[in-house]
Amino acid sequence: MFDKPQILFWPVGTGDSTSVVIKEGVVLQVDLRDLSKSDDVGDDHVSLVDKLVEELPEKDGNPYLAGFALTHPDQDHILGFADLLDRVAIGELWFTPRVFSESDIELCDDAVAFKNEAERRVKATIDSGGSADSGDRVRVIGYDSLLEDEEFTGFPDDRLTIPGNSITELDGEDHEGEFNAFIHAPFKDEDDGDRNNTSLAMQVVLGDDPSAGGALLFGDIAYPRIRKIFDFTKEAGNEQFLAWKIFLAPHHCSKSAMYQDEDGSEVLKQDILDDLAEFQVGEGCIVASSEAIPAQNKKGDNPPHAKAKQRYEEVAEGQFLCTHENSEDSEPLVFDVDDGGITFVGEEAAADISVDKIAAAVVTSRGSDEPPSEKVGFGH
Repeated sequence: MFDKPQILFWPVGTGDSTSVVIKEGVVLQVDLRDLSKSDDVGDDHVSLVDKLVEELPEKDGNPYLAGFALTHPDQDHILGFADLLDRVAIGELWFTPRVFSESDIELCDDAVAFKNEAERRVKATIDSGGSADSGDRVRVIGYDSLLEDEEFTGFPDDRLTIPGNSITELDGEDHEGEFNAFIHAPFKDEDDGDRNNTSLAMQVVLGDDPSAGGALLFGDIAYPRIRKIFDFTKEAGNEQFLAWKIFLAPHHCSKSAMYQDEDGSEVLKQDILDDLAEFQVGEGCIVASSEAIPAQNKKGDNPPHAKAKQRYEEVAEGQFLCTHENSEDSEPLVFDVDDGGITFVGEEAAADISVDKIAAAVVTSRGSDEPPSEKVGFGH
């Protein structure tokens, strides 16, 4: 594990924990939910910090993460961070300005630990004149109004990334051609209100061609922000950064990604599903980081939601995986990434599923890669 380019989605209940292996020895962890630190523990839930300590590469004799990216400081995205920080050397932290605006009393203990570490690293970065060493490095992802505050005087511009730009560097090493994280959100002037809506959202590509498709990791944002991501990116002529072969269902397969309340009625926003379908490369795979999804939800249940799963299955033509339905023995859902495409490595029934192989099979069956002349499925 962690010895070649891969993307892994861990079974941590209804929460996010994604490991991006850029190459052997270089791992970016996006969010963390370690259920050994929670009362909500089941036999199929991984004690993730223990697993990372066991599997991560070593640097100077310690388990080593090149980077840790926090989409937003909710407990289901940061649980166990204090333990991780104590046991693993983390080269660089990525986070949004929202982290600093939170009151400690409104954060879980692990989010407070992250905030304190982020503040320490910002000071170390300023004190070093922007030349902080591994273990002190940070990347703030958001808008430069943050730098107007007195405590950020002297914070270097090159440690700040605003949406619409790519990151190829991690912990002092440039991985251009191997790794590209294009930042889609948070948007300007959206640092207040619901934390979910200020999530870090990005396209992660392992390789040198974003148009070939990567993983869209959108945190917990809902339909209005997803709509803005597609609209703004298309208006800027950056469609290649919307291309996906893996889509992590926002907010753990919440129906809020495609359903909205309008005048007291729940309305399906088909436009976002159409956009998702348009920008998938080949036959994409949609992943839900959640407990098993019920066949039907009770009123008020969300997430995960059966309606969202149904809509996603229509987009990805059945290539939908859930971390607690398709993983085995607390192991992650693993996608190998190489020149041949993105391949799901999992349970026996799906061991040979390759996003690109499926696309080729569709072409063989239809005689072309054009969609069927008669559309079928929801809404048609």
